[in-house]
Amino acid sequence: MQNKTKGILAGVAGVALLTSGATFALWTDSGTAAGGTITNGRLDVNAAAVATWADVSADRTDRGHAITDLATWRMVPGDTIEGTQALDVALEGDNLVASLVVDSTAATLPTGVTVTYQVLAGATGTTVLAETRELGTDSTVRLAAPRAGQAAGAPTNTGTTLVGATLDGVADLRVVYRVAFDATTAGQVSATAQSVIQGLTATLTQTRQGADFVAAP
Repeated sequence: MQNKTKGILAGVAGVALLTSGATFALWTDSGTAAGGTITNGRLDVNAAAVATWADVSADRTDRGHAITDLATWRMVPGDTIEGTQALDVALEGDNLVASLVVDSTAATLPTGVTVTYQVLAGATGTTVLAETRELGTDSTVRLAAPRAGQAAGAPTNTGTTLVGATLDGVADLRVVYRVAFDATTAGQVSATAQSVIQGLTATLTQTRQGADFVAAP
């Protein structure tokens, strides 16, 4: 009788050892979400290697003719010339808005000579994006990426100019210098003097303020 009891107890102990730490096999399942690929946008600005110049003096019969070599052209009182610097801008992004700051450097000019500039839209045309400024005074233009093919939403971008999504070698903007030599400059004042116009710097910076944006929560 004692041997039987000992055998039963040993069997129970063995079951206890086998089941110690075990868990119940409740149902479970898993699935993998498809996910997606998110592509970032872009922001670029390129300035043409050189500016193009033209003689736009109001009293010239050939007003607007090209100045093929500025280094050999000579300015006299009454002359007005224009130099055009092309800017190729690329903005790509559903919510991409940027400010373009045109930073010009004030020049040391001969007596009677003045230089101003404007920022215009496109490779041609006369749409003014920044009013006439004196050289050395910055201009700021608000730009936005094109909306064609973009996701849902109805941004208005009031007061902005839409520009291309890629750098394509075509001017999205033009900075036009206007150099004038006052016709009333008498005698030999400023004869043989030089007007040195240094290059401008166009800085494109993303912004999340203004039209289509609210203050961050």
